[in-house]
Parts: sequence; structure tokens; C-alpha cells
Amino acid sequence: MRRYVLAALVAILPAGAFAQAPEPAAVTQLRGMLGSNVRLDYASATATDVQGSAALTGVVLTKDAETIRIAEARLEGLREDGIARLSLRDIQLQGGGVPMRIGRLDLESLTVRRPPRGQTPKPDALAADLLRIENWQSEGPTPVKIGLVTVENYGAGRQGQVSVTALEVGISGGPVDRVTVARMGYSGLDTAEILTAVIDQRPPQAQPGRSSLDIESVAVTRQGQAVARLGSFSMRGELGGSRPPNGSLALRGLEVLPAPPHAEWMQRLGYDRLGAEARMEATHDPATQTVDMPDLSIELRDVGQIALAFRASHVPENMTPQAAQDIRLISARLRYADLSLFRRWVRTAAARENMGEDAFRQRLVRQANSALAGPTLTDARNAMARFLRGEATVLELSANPRVPLRMSYVQGKPQTTLAGWQNMFGLSLTAR
Repeated sequence: MRRYVLAALVAILPAGAFAQAPEPAAVTQLRGMLGSNVRLDYASATATDVQGSAALTGVVLTKDAETIRIAEARLEGLREDGIARLSLRDIQLQGGGVPMRIGRLDLESLTVRRPPRGQTPKPDALAADLLRIENWQSEGPTPVKIGLVTVENYGAGRQGQVSVTALEVGISGGPVDRVTVARMGYSGLDTAEILTAVIDQRPPQAQPGRSSLDIESVAVTRQGQAVARLGSFSMRGELGGSRPPNGSLALRGLEVLPAPPHAEWMQRLGYDRLGAEARMEATHDPATQTVDMPDLSIELRDVGQIALAFRASHVPENMTPQAAQDIRLISARLRYADLSLFRRWVRTAAARENMGEDAFRQRLVRQANSALAGPTLTDARNAMARFLRGEATVLELSANPRVPLRMSYVQGKPQTTLAGWQNMFGLSLTAR
């Protein structure tokens, strides 16, 4: 019966109905762009109404031992120097160094500027309005999972944005085995110029405007147990406008839990966890070549706080090793405020040596007096003694040289005594 049906179909249908449909022009063009060393196969390919467009299923790209399988692919506006839109679904990469799978990839308004003959294209030769990657999974010694990656406004001279969400990285052979990041991203940077500058081994060209970097909700674990957490880390920068270039950073909600290798000393000092905050502000005026950092502070909750401030001149916009020798220190300040760390250490160390705390502190004072001997260090000895005895909780070291101090001069005339360094840098130590 089936033979009669087939015979009837052959008689009814026009000649050539069973011939393979011609390949869409966009697919043929794609073959040429891929090159002769890449083989392109597919299960089906259908041309669409838009020139340079086609929809494909069961796509297989093969180059040597590497294979890329794509369940669905859609090309729109393919041309010699790029494509208006590319959409891929269920991508599998095999045979390379690291097996990889991507749930979805979308690319919009890609343009590729061809380099001169014999030269390799650099990152600034590409431009695209949008790259979006969903459900990235790679295997190997360091497996990586990413929920979503977006790259917007990429290209030379363009201030773009990059965002990565739901990042998970597996680590083998170390003190931790897993790192997760809820979100990380930056904006206002010329990514193409930065990548090209790295390849060319040169400083990237600065672009006026505002830029930012944000990292949110980081967790570090070992065998399923949390080792450290970070609430957020952010950086801000501004170039141009009514004031000199400036930047700031802030770290919030850092928490370190007892785990090797630091668990033993945390427990010995009575810390069940460590919490930290940090911030920094700085300004660089290219006209006067002056850097001013009024605040760089790190606070460990219930431990201590370290704060640094400095001002320097002869700092060019594009730093080189030679220019670094000419940097001149105008002033600096380093402050430590003890919140409980020193008191805990004294108590623990004194008990370990079977000494009373007061006797242990007096021994520390004698050692400090010996190290800070000399008539010019009297104020420093007194300040250190107050801190060691527990009469003060803050130590502040200030540097105010008589004239801006050139770094090459410091390296060329190393001092052999503390009094010599005190005289060179105009050092003073105070306690409160």
C-alpha cells in the first residue's frame, strides 16, 4: 500500500520537489568569512526576508579537534565587516582546552575593522552595541558558572558598561574551594582601549567622564563552610569637569570566619569572627602634578583602625619608573587606633610567659626605650610608653620634611639610625 502512495506522490508533485533546497545566501557568505579551515554543517537553514539573514538549526562548526555545536542560530544583516544581529541558543564547545556550554548568546551591531595585511586584529578593531551571554558553564580544574554577562557600548572611544551576575568559581588545591559573587560590573570605561593598551604594553589613553566599579555579595567557602564574606566593594572616578581628577573606594561588610590558616590565632585572641570596613579618597591635579590622599582607612571591628594620609608633588599623569624617582613627599600621616587587639595580645602573651600584665607592659616599655634611644627621640619614647602602658589607645606618626623630599634623594642617602630618618623626614610620634 505504501508503494502505491509513494508512486502517487511522485506522479502528482512537480519535478524537483524532492531536491535539496538551495543554501541561503547568508549561510554561504558565512562559510567564506569563517575560512577554509573551519567546516560548517547544519540540520536545516532557512532564508528570511531581510538581506544577509538566515535561521539555522543543528549547527556544527569544526576546526581541527575543536567542535562547536549550536542548537539554533539566527543571523540578521550579515555583511563583510560585521552583522546587525546574531542570536544563538544552546552552545556546546568541545575538544578545546576547557569544555564549555552556553545557554544563549545575543550580539547586536557588531563591526570589525580589518587590520592591514599581515597584522593581527586588536580589541579596538571591534565595536558592538550589545553582547549578552546567559548560563555560562565551563568545566576543568577551575569550573566556572555565570548566570548572565552583558557588555554594552563596546568600541574604541566609547564609554561602555560590563556586568556579570551569579558568578561561581570552583578552586582546587587551595585553602578555599568555592567563590561566589552575586554581581560585579563597571561603567564609564573604554574597554577596547584598555585591552589594546595591555597588548601594546602602554598606558591607556584617559577618557573624560565618570567611571565606576562595583562588586556585591562575595562568599568564599571551604567544604561548604563559609571562610569569608564581603558585602560590597565600590570604586568611583571622575576625570575632567570643574575639579581635578579624583577617585574613591569603599569596602563594606567584610567578614572573616575562623578557618585555616588564621583560625588558631583568632581563637587564641578570642575572636569568633573579624569584620572590616575600608574607604579611600584621592585627587590628582595634572596641572600642578600634585596627589592628595586625605583618607585611606581600614577598620577591623573590635580589633583596630589604620589610617593613612599623604600629599606628594611631581606626580605626572602617566607614571614611568624614571618619573617615580622624582616624586616628592610633602607630608604624610599614619595613625593606628587600638580597639582591643593590643590589649588581647598583651593578656595572651603575658599568660603564656606566666607574667602579670603590668610587668609584661613594663618590659615592653624598656624594650621600646632601648630602641628609641637618643635625645631627639624623647617625645617618641614618651608617646610609645604611654601606648604600651595602656594610657593611650592611638599612635600617630607624622612626616613633615623641611622641603618636599625627593624619592631619589631618600634612596641615595639611606640612614643608619632612627634619629637620621627622623631628621630626613621630619618625623614625630604622638599618642592619645
